[in-house]
Amino acid sequence: MKKVLLLLLTVVCISAVQAQTCVRDSSVLQNDSVIIAPRPVTDTYPFYDLAQACIGQPYLQSFTLKVPASFTFQGFTLPITSAQIATTGAVSGQPVGITYLCDPPNCVFNANTLGCILLYGTPTAANVADTFSLAIAATINSSIGPVPITFPGAVAPGSYFLVLNAANNCSSSAYDLNSQIIDIKNQPNPFSGQTTIDVESIVTGDFQFEVFDLLGKRMHQQNIRLFQGNNQFTFDAGNLADGTYFYSLSNKEGKVTKVMVVAR
Repeated sequence: MKKVLLLLLTVVCISAVQAQTCVRDSSVLQNDSVIIAPRPVTDTYPFYDLAQACIGQPYLQSFTLKVPASFTFQGFTLPITSAQIATTGAVSGQPVGITYLCDPPNCVFNANTLGCILLYGTPTAANVADTFSLAIAATINSSIGPVPITFPGAVAPGSYFLVLNAANNCSSSAYDLNSQIIDIKNQPNPFSGQTTIDVESIVTGDFQFEVFDLLGKRMHQQNIRLFQGNNQFTFDAGNLADGTYFYSLSNKEGKVTKVMVVAR
């Protein structure tokens, strides 16, 4: 009986993992300069494309890897046979409770194909940070042998940041604060000194405005009173170094997070 129960438990666990579907983003085929999607955040691409996570709630985020037929290494163009990542340990920096799988399952992506990596799991209360810097270690297999690379890195510069919300402060998307905030943006972006935060709210209430650097350090915090309809307030980045920052509006109902770039 114990063997039967163990077998059933194994089948259930395998089925649960297999039920997680990695979704390829075919838009990478339309841009020769993009080899992984979502794209990392950079000064020239200041868009936060990763799904936000929430403690205690299931999380899914697919990465599409476009494997070209060749690549340039130390001035030489070399044919690629495949790219691959380790089936364990290749993704680093993720919250406790998040792991990954590949499609195909062996995590070997042949040249001229779209490979898929899926982050999945349920973040636990053991996490103490709210911003995580992700990295994916990969290997390009070519005629000169294996060449290690990292995403983000030389072939795809920038940063991957996963925002983790508390169990009682979770938003389902960048435009959903339990349906209180319709839209939020800052203009200009990038900016050198001041930027205007535009918020369209369907409620009147008090919110907290915060700015974080890419390591998750809070650089600015203030209370904001929003009124139903269109709202505007100014943020002065005079004390901030040039670079990319996250900014958020939050209350007890949830949080919305966007990206701003300071460039002088």
